[in-house]
Amino acid sequence: MWHSVFFLTLIGILVSNQPCRAAVDHNPWTKLLARYVDENGRVAYRDLQANDLSTFAGYLATLAQARVEEMSAIEEKAFWINAYNAVIVSGVLKGYTAEGLLARKRLFNWYSLPIAGKGRTPDEIEHQILRKKFRDPRIHFTIVCASTSCPKLRREAYVSDRLDQQLDDAAQIFINDQQRNQITTQTVALSMIFKWFAQDFIDDAGSVANFLLRFVANGKKDMVKALADGPHYLEYTWTLNAQAGQRVP
Repeated sequence: MWHSVFFLTLIGILVSNQPCRAAVDHNPWTKLLARYVDENGRVAYRDLQANDLSTFAGYLATLAQARVEEMSAIEEKAFWINAYNAVIVSGVLKGYTAEGLLARKRLFNWYSLPIAGKGRTPDEIEHQILRKKFRDPRIHFTIVCASTSCPKLRREAYVSDRLDQQLDDAAQIFINDQQRNQITTQTVALSMIFKWFAQDFIDDAGSVANFLLRFVANGKKDMVKALADGPHYLEYTWTLNAQAGQRVP
């Protein structure tokens, strides 16, 4: 009898000493995005600051305490995408923008928040974690640097159980958006993202054109195949992606 009691007690001790693997709840982030981001990916920063700052602060606290070492690879990828976008929004609420060379340095390289137990800048999350660790160029269409030429901020969080579909969707939306990539029967003019990070797309698909062909609308495929002649690139607009009247004072 005592053997059974001892065994059950030992099992209880072992289980109680195991780290609690709780997935990060991104639902608060989804609710904020759905409420303050419009269909064009523009953000009502002022309203967010006035009405839901405590909810946002609670989500940032969740990101700060997260333990990525206990996450699956797909959970971690979704986590860092959401973290990047949340850090950027936090920076904008504190008066940072990407409107100017020095301003971009301040926001991307100097501004940081505690994420997963350590202070992280947007550049660290993008280049040292997302690009270096996951090597998935679709990530470029999910992280949003609060600027007009960036991808549209999605109106929901990225989540592990739908991440692959969300990544494909983000790539398709961005590539076929005439405001960000102009692929017509006369010309191909691409976002600077395809120039700045060309090697990411080459490593993944063999060429930028091959990558585009996965997502570009059928009527544009012939023009993409002609990219051997070299595309033009659109000027990148760094104006804040705020809705009208929604800049933080």
